[in-house]
Amino acid sequence: MLKRIRDTIFKSSDDRKLSLLFKKYRNRFDQFIDYLDLDTDLPTLHIIKQNNIHKYREANNFDIFVETGTYLGDMVESQRKHFKKVYSIELGEDLHIKAVERFKAYPNVKIIQGDSGIMLKTLLNEIDEPALFWLDGHYSSGITAKADKNTPILNELEIILASKIYHGILIDDARLFIGKDDYPSIDELCTFVKSKDPSRIVTVSDDIIKIFR
Repeated sequence: MLKRIRDTIFKSSDDRKLSLLFKKYRNRFDQFIDYLDLDTDLPTLHIIKQNNIHKYREANNFDIFVETGTYLGDMVESQRKHFKKVYSIELGEDLHIKAVERFKAYPNVKIIQGDSGIMLKTLLNEIDEPALFWLDGHYSSGITAKADKNTPILNELEIILASKIYHGILIDDARLFIGKDDYPSIDELCTFVKSKDPSRIVTVSDDIIKIFR
């Protein structure tokens, strides 16, 4: 549908200046269409990931949101109005400082600095009700920080699944889980999860690994 609209726009303009403008931005338009096609080799649009969080929040009545990998704080910003309490853990000191400054006006937001593979254990001692976890704390070059591994995902899962309280788990960037660079494959991750909690069901869609009961 979008591709037909695009072709109509780029072929139908008789105005030379307008036609040149369309041609200038055609590549960006094509990239946007590729995103909407949800090619598994591309990251999924942020709004689609937000919608997944909203879906599981409403289905399970989660009031607490826990994120690993704050980065610029965009996911915190999108969720702070929907949860009573939002926690986000960031390894990078500079990113942590910027996030603290960004969210200092919101008392329901707490930004924590440290390795999420370690800090989650301390945080879970503060949480006495079910929470929705968004696990996105991995090294991705640029300004992101790196601990001893590219991703602490197995440490994170072990801590969460050991809790006596049931927590929902969403893992971002499912496309990276191919058994390389410290990422387990999807099958290996499923086996790990089942070994900790056999009642868990693992599914994958929208570039998100979903671990619920």
